[in-house]
Order: sequence, then structure tokens, then C-alpha cells
Amino acid sequence: MNPYLILPLFALFINLWLFTYVLALKGKHRVVHLYLLYSGALSLWIISIILYWSFLPFHWMTWVFKISSISWLLVGPLFLEFVFAFLSKNPNIVLYLLRGLALAIFPITLTTDWIIAGVERKYWGDMLIQGPLYVYGINLLTVSPPVYAIFLLIFESRKEEIGFRKQCYLLAFGTFLSSVLGFLTTVLPRILSKGDLHYPPLSGSVSVIQSACVFIAIAKYGFLEIRLEKIALQLYAKLREGVILLSASDDLLYWNESAKEMLGFPKITSTPEKLDLGKFLEGFTRRPFSRMDFKRKFSETKKVSSEEDMLPYSDSVYLEVSKSEIPISGRDLGRVYVLRDITEKKEASERINMLYSRVIRDLDIAREVQNTITTRDFPSSDKFKIFSYFRPYDRVGGDVLNCSESADGSLEILFADVSGHGISSAMVAAMASISFNVFSRKGNKPKEGLLFTNDLLSSVVTQHFISAVFLRYNPNTRILEYSYAGHHAGLLLRDGETLDLQGKGGVLLAVGTPILEDFQIQLRPGDRVLLYSDGLFEVRGSKGIPMGNSTLVEAVKKLSYQDSDSLIRSLVSYSESFGDGIMTDDLTLFCLEITG
Repeated sequence: MNPYLILPLFALFINLWLFTYVLALKGKHRVVHLYLLYSGALSLWIISIILYWSFLPFHWMTWVFKISSISWLLVGPLFLEFVFAFLSKNPNIVLYLLRGLALAIFPITLTTDWIIAGVERKYWGDMLIQGPLYVYGINLLTVSPPVYAIFLLIFESRKEEIGFRKQCYLLAFGTFLSSVLGFLTTVLPRILSKGDLHYPPLSGSVSVIQSACVFIAIAKYGFLEIRLEKIALQLYAKLREGVILLSASDDLLYWNESAKEMLGFPKITSTPEKLDLGKFLEGFTRRPFSRMDFKRKFSETKKVSSEEDMLPYSDSVYLEVSKSEIPISGRDLGRVYVLRDITEKKEASERINMLYSRVIRDLDIAREVQNTITTRDFPSSDKFKIFSYFRPYDRVGGDVLNCSESADGSLEILFADVSGHGISSAMVAAMASISFNVFSRKGNKPKEGLLFTNDLLSSVVTQHFISAVFLRYNPNTRILEYSYAGHHAGLLLRDGETLDLQGKGGVLLAVGTPILEDFQIQLRPGDRVLLYSDGLFEVRGSKGIPMGNSTLVEAVKKLSYQDSDSLIRSLVSYSESFGDGIMTDDLTLFCLEITG
């Protein structure tokens, strides 16, 4: 055996191992596909070198050299195409030109002696005799693509994040090293010795250094599918929803921390090999289902401790469980369970149902409820003042004015108007107030509070709609965040001007999920934010013509010089006088005055 074959055989082993490893992962990214094409062409080149150095019958070798030249003609352009894809760079004229030249030079090599003029046998094997265009061709297709690729890797990656930039530098280093070794042992000796070689050429064998650097780059930057699976598991680990993956025989393959916490699994206990969800969830079934609600076992109910709150709370934990089958390996199927904690929603629904049944019994209870859903005593501060006015159309009404103060001192206000009036509207208003109490003080965005109310009441309320405004004001930053749900615009009174508080959004309970948006504005000392229900401007004059919102806004502009308390009372008087003292709906006003 020719001892010089050890080097190309070793290079072929390394390159084929990397090629097979990447191919087995079945990565679907274009970068991976181009690496496989480049690595395959490089393997063919190294196999060609093994044939050159195997002392095959001499009369075969000219055609062996000519036919196998396609491998080294394509390696350079394929690597450059890989670099373009790795950098997410569109192909340019240089790449198109090199592609065309590689395909054009191959038939020239086969049919003429311009590239390969013949073969000469050396002590390490056979060596081609170069034709007049050989040096130009190899410089153009084997030397210039790596040089251009190094330039792109260094300069195109300067503005990228540090992790990607490191992989680009690794690629540039591997390309530079293999190109220099190949040039010094193959191209330069031919130039200096007028086409002759005195030592074995290493250009094909040392290219495996470049291939190894490419493999490291695509593996570390996550182009391989196995890397994406690791990223997916890291993502599942950070989800608030519980994720559990079981085999068909209940072997526990994966679960995240949220799943352990929701099931009440002790943190100090080691992970079990099998997991039977029936031991943790009451009524859990193995029968097919897509989504069901379950109560967690081993929970206790606590009785009412407050005389003011007539509805019970419990320590029970309720979980919504979604289930789907997923292929694991071969024909084996596993089951994925996604757990969501719906305890607050469940408790709120139970409280709403109990409230609904109580209020419907008699109007006296409805009146008591009306008092509980309308905030009378507002938080006090040297940074703001709050003024309000509430008067139901009947003994009870459908307007909601609820205000709470979070731990950081922020105010959360729900200003809502239920369609209609009377006891049915009061019941819906009470439900909306309860959903506000459940959601408030969490520091979430106003839009999320309105969507929470819509989701909570949509399965219970079918005959009413709700227009609402949800506000969140931070006295420290003076930033007012708000979201509209079908309600007319509030007013901003600033420096003697009356401006609309811009924004809009869909009505609650009208469609499945209304389209809502969050808005915010920077307030200043002296600013006043005024909200009012439509009962203020829907009054009709002596000729039956309604006042309208625009007429009311003009009245606000004329009366805005008054202090907040006087302004509210003047607007009520103005509305009453316009309608000859006959009100047609609930009447609610709210004013937030910024004092510091």
C-alpha cells in the first residue's frame, strides 16, 4: 500500500463522518443543504486524489483526471454559495459568473488538452501535466472563491451579534488556513517549477480543515435540527403553561417546571420514570379528548371569613388540560399535555353564577350590589384628586365605576356602561366589576383587563353589550395608559383647552374577541381627564331631538374654567335642563385631576 494514501484517506474519513452526521439530522435549512453539496463535492475530490495515488493502469489516468476534475472545479463555487446563504446575502454577479465558469470549463477539460495535457507518474502517484489554461482555471475556481469568501465573512459580519460574528471568523480562519496550505503545496510549486511538482500536492486533503470549520459554525449557530430541538426545550422550560410529554406507556419523557408546580409535585422529589395524571387530577380519563377542565386532588376549601364578601373563595386548583398525540420515533406515538391554571377564572365564574342567582331573587339585593360595584371612597394623594357622580336611571343601573390602587401606587379604573338599564344591566355590571377586582392590582396592560372581562362574561351574558374604558395611571411618572372598548372618547382638559383622549376599540361581548389597543399619554400638573356615560348626552329636548356628544363637548369647553367638582355638577344641570329634567339612562361622571 502507498503510505502517502494515509493523508487523503484520513481526510476522507473525517469529511464523510461530518457529512453523515449532518445528513442523519435531516436539517431542513438551506444552509445545511448547501453544506451537504459542498461536502459531497469535497469528498469526490479527495476520492479522486486517492485514485491518482493508487498507481492504477497508466493508460486510464488521463481520463480519470479529466472526468474527476468536476469535483475540484465545483468545490470553490459551492463553498462561496454556502457563505452567501450563511450570511443571508443575495447572490451577486461574482457568484453567477463562477457558477457559469465551473460548468463551462468542465467540457473544455474533457474535450481538449488546454486544462489537463496528460499524466506523469511520480513516486507518490500520478500527477497531471498542466495545459496552458490550467493555472488560470485553478486560480479562478479554486483560489479566488475562498479569498472572496474570507472578505465577505469578515466585513459582512461586522454589524452582527457577537455569537454569529465568532462563527464567521472561525469560517474565515479555516478557509484561510486550508487555502494557504493548498496554494503552497499545489499552485505555487507549479508556477515556480514551470508545472512540475517535487512533493505530493495537499490542496484536496487540507480542505477538510475548511469543512470542519463549516460544520462547527452551522452546529453552534443552530442550523442543525438537533440544535433547534434544544432551543424548543429551553423555550418550553420558560413557558407559564405546563408542558408534559408521555410515551404510550406513560413513561415521562419531559415536563417543565410549570407542570410540576401545577400538579403540586414536590420540588425535592426526583423525577419519576412514569407519570399517571389520574393520581393528580380528579376525574382524569384516558379516553380521547382535546381539551378538558380538571380539579387538582388534595386541595381544601376554606370558608368565608369576611362579612362584606358574601361569596366563597377556595384553595382548590383547577387546570385546563389540552391533549394531542405526537410521533416520537418510528411508529411510536406519544402524548403531549398542555396545562393552564384557570383557578382564578373558575372561581370568578362560580362567584358570578352565585351572584346572578342571588340578584335575580329580588331587587333589594340588586340595590346592594349596585352599591358594591361603584367606588364611593377613592384613594387620596397629594399628586391627584378624583371626583365622581353616579345616578342610576332606575333603582339600579348598568354603569360601572370601579377604582383600585396597586402596590406601586398606580390607579386602575374601570369605567363601563352596560347596554340597557334596570336589574338585568345591574347584574351584568356587577359581573364586570367582579372581573375587574380579579384582574386589577397585577400591573397588566389595560387592554388585557378588558379582554379578560370579555372572555370571562361571554359564556354567561348573551343579551347585553358593554362599552368601557380601562385606565391605569402611575402618579410617579404621570403616564396614563388606557384602552377603549366601544366607548366614546374621554376628554383631556389642559391649559384652557378641551381635547379628545384619542383611541378606539371594539365593544365587549359583541363578537368573540374584540379588537382592542393600548394607548398612553404623558400628563402634566393641572391636567384633568373627564369620562362620562352616554346618559349625559342622550337626553332629548322639547322637540324630541337628542343633545348629542358634540353639543356636550362644546358645553365642557365653555365650563372648563370651573373647578372639577363644580364642572361635574354644572354638566349634570346642563343635561337636565336640556331634557326638561327627564333622564333616559344611567348617569355617571368621573374626573381625574393631576395636582403634582
